[in-house]
Amino acid sequence: MRDTKLFGGRFASGATDGSDQRMGLHHTKSQKALEELIARHVPRDAFMAFEDAYFDGDKKARLRASEFDRGHRRSAIGSIKHFCNNETFHEALEAHGAKPAPLRSTGLVVGRLGIFNIIRLNVPAHKWTNLRRSSTRASLAELNDQIQRKYVQADFFMEPCHIGAATLFVLGVMDGQDENGLAQLTQCMVALPSPSLDSWLYLKPMKEFLKVYDRGSPGGQADKAMPKLKTTTRKRKTGTEDDNGNP
Repeated sequence: MRDTKLFGGRFASGATDGSDQRMGLHHTKSQKALEELIARHVPRDAFMAFEDAYFDGDKKARLRASEFDRGHRRSAIGSIKHFCNNETFHEALEAHGAKPAPLRSTGLVVGRLGIFNIIRLNVPAHKWTNLRRSSTRASLAELNDQIQRKYVQADFFMEPCHIGAATLFVLGVMDGQDENGLAQLTQCMVALPSPSLDSWLYLKPMKEFLKVYDRGSPGGQADKAMPKLKTTTRKRKTGTEDDNGNP
C-alpha cells in the first residue's frame, strides 16, 4: 500500500504530474456542477443525519471496546466499529427514505437517494487506502463512469449522456485518538470515487459541502408566481339592513 496524502497536499490540489494524479482528486472546472448534482438528489438534512450517525456509531464503538482488556482493545475496535457504524448509518438511511437492505453480518450498508447509491467508508487521512478490497464497493464505483465522462473528461465532440445511477461515499476520517488509545473519528467527507477507485472525482469535508445548499435550490426554477390579495366589496346598504350589514 502506497503511503500517500489522501486529503491534503498535492493529491487534493489536483496535481497532474503522472502518478500523483492517479491517487488524488481530479482537478476539474466542473466541481461546482458536481456539487449541484449531488445536492439535487441528496437533501441537506440527510447528509447532516449521516454525519451525526457516524459520530454516534464511533462513540458507541469506542465505549464498548474500552470494556475489553487493554491487550484486546485495538483488535476488537475494528469489528465493533463496523457493527456500530453500520447500525447507526442504517437508521439514518431508513429515516430519510433511502431504503437500505437489512443489516447482515459484515455486508456493506447501501442506501439510495435519487440517482445515488450511498455507502459509508472508514479511511485515514494521512495515507491512501486500498479501496478495491471490497468487490461490492468496486462494482458500485464503476457506476460513476458516466459522471466521469460527462463532468471530468468531457470534450466538445462528446454526446450528452444520461446518468441513471451513480455512487457516493460518506467518508469517516479516523485520524484521532481517544484516551484509551483507540482510533477516533475526526470528520466526515462527501466523495465521488472514480470508476476504477484509484482517485476522487469529487471530495470535500461535510461541513464545507453543506454550504452548497446556501447557494439556493440546485436546478430549481425561479418562483414566478405573484400572490394576489383577495379584494372584498362592501355591500351597499338597503333599507332592510342594519348598521352591521345584517338583514
